[in-house]
Amino acid sequence: MGELVSGVTQKLQDLLPGQIDANGRWTTTAVERHIMMADRAVRERLENRYHQQEIDLVADTAEYTLDSEFIDIVSVEYAADGSTYDYYLSPVTFDDLDKIDIGWRDNGGSRPEYYTVISAPGLPAAKIHVYRPMTDVDSQTIRVTGIGLGATDTEVNDDIQAKCHVPYVMAILKATEDPKQAADWFRQYLDNCEEIRRRTRSRYAYAPNKTEVGW
Repeated sequence: MGELVSGVTQKLQDLLPGQIDANGRWTTTAVERHIMMADRAVRERLENRYHQQEIDLVADTAEYTLDSEFIDIVSVEYAADGSTYDYYLSPVTFDDLDKIDIGWRDNGGSRPEYYTVISAPGLPAAKIHVYRPMTDVDSQTIRVTGIGLGATDTEVNDDIQAKCHVPYVMAILKATEDPKQAADWFRQYLDNCEEIRRRTRSRYAYAPNKTEVGW
């Protein structure tokens, strides 16, 4: 995520010289937080946001570490043969698991049916917990699909940063002091995202339901 944040921050500093730093109108930390919000919004808007992780299941194991790219989980699929994903796990909370099976911490099964996320996606300690953990494993896997943060400029290039991320953050920064200007920035964000969305999706004109991983 570092290059995305630094890239968008530099573009914002060019628009707001001397105003983004520890003693400026906006702190660098606050602006970086807004950039992370913008990246999620942009990826949702462009429908080209997914990060996927395939996980090999291990016998009697319920918890697996998630990639740090994730900031949200959209779906978790199961493949009995390790490649044919034909079953979706249902999202639940730990409170739900208590209601489903009071002994869920100890009980295993032949196939996972539910999942919950431990800690917030994107943090180093984030894990996924599956229930039921399998007592016997051959080549079974799960595939986690979710919203991912860009890690390099090639994943979120300068064009997208300038046209989508920057106006989104500018709309937030100007929201209190100049609502009209904030609205203008947000309108730019919507219009520019639609332009890029048409451009990126045109590659899949003959497969409209296909979602590509990454940019």
